[in-house]
Amino acid sequence: MPNQRDITIDTLRGIAVFTMLAANLAGMILAEPHPFGLRLYGSFAAPLFILLAGMTVGFTVQAKGYGLKKFLQRGLTLLMTGILLDLLLWRIYPLTTVDVLYLIAVSLPIAYLFLRLKPALRWALIIALFLITPWLQRVLGYTDYPSEFDLSGEISIAVTNQTGILNHWLIDGWFPVFPWLGFALLGANLAAWREVFSAKRFLVYSLTLLSGGIIIWQAFPGAMLTRDGYSELFYPPTLGFSLTALAVIFLLFYIVDKTKELSLYKPFRMLGQSSLLVYVLHLIIINFLIEPFWPETNLTTFFTIYLALSLFLTLIAFGVNLRRQKFVMRICI
Repeated sequence: MPNQRDITIDTLRGIAVFTMLAANLAGMILAEPHPFGLRLYGSFAAPLFILLAGMTVGFTVQAKGYGLKKFLQRGLTLLMTGILLDLLLWRIYPLTTVDVLYLIAVSLPIAYLFLRLKPALRWALIIALFLITPWLQRVLGYTDYPSEFDLSGEISIAVTNQTGILNHWLIDGWFPVFPWLGFALLGANLAAWREVFSAKRFLVYSLTLLSGGIIIWQAFPGAMLTRDGYSELFYPPTLGFSLTALAVIFLLFYIVDKTKELSLYKPFRMLGQSSLLVYVLHLIIINFLIEPFWPETNLTTFFTIYLALSLFLTLIAFGVNLRRQKFVMRICI
């Protein structure tokens, strides 16, 4: 059977998962303060994953012509997964702090509707999402920690600049609409441009964007808060960070497109093809099997656990994908 998957997309999704494992594991077991290099390393997983989610909408619309109902169903699946994680794993009220699954869940149908707009309006909306974010952060305020209520109704972590649930969805939750929806919509818009990602001019554009993003980020770095151990550099996400993240994503596209046949990428592709399973499973493992035994670890212990966890989840993903391939082959024979 011909392979219709874009292996670069699978590889990049797997890279996002791999770096996400480090960020989430550090947030739960690594003693603070976290090294800046580790904070930076984990900061590009979320923008990459969200952009790829939007790009998948664009690919699916082009290739299969799915309608709004399909993306509403997919979004509902992710929404229910996020709700179950909040209730059963974190034991907090759902739909409050805006986990990344919630953001992706609402972005899928929005991205479908977005693609029906005229190109000029689509680009205007994307730019507006990124440019309006700093202004909204100043006007609405950006809390040090989102209002998180345990199932008894008590607030989990109280901070002096607490804001409300609507504010979390708009601007200061874990992954609010501004600017994170912009990554998803940009991904959806770029699906039609996929063939140019390996062009040399695209490399030049990406390096130029990276230079500009770093300059703006250094000039306006933002608070770079650590939220209960989670130390990615996008609390809050500044314009400089967003531009830098986009440039890093584009460079990864170029590099992987040029070298996608490397055997080195196979573990990442396995993770990328089972990303939702790995996401849920890694949270369960860290919460129940790792954090209780290795709280406040040093860097050596952290990296040992990180590599072991990554290897285990890669093996799980490999087994799942192997069974999936056998199932598809039985249907087609």
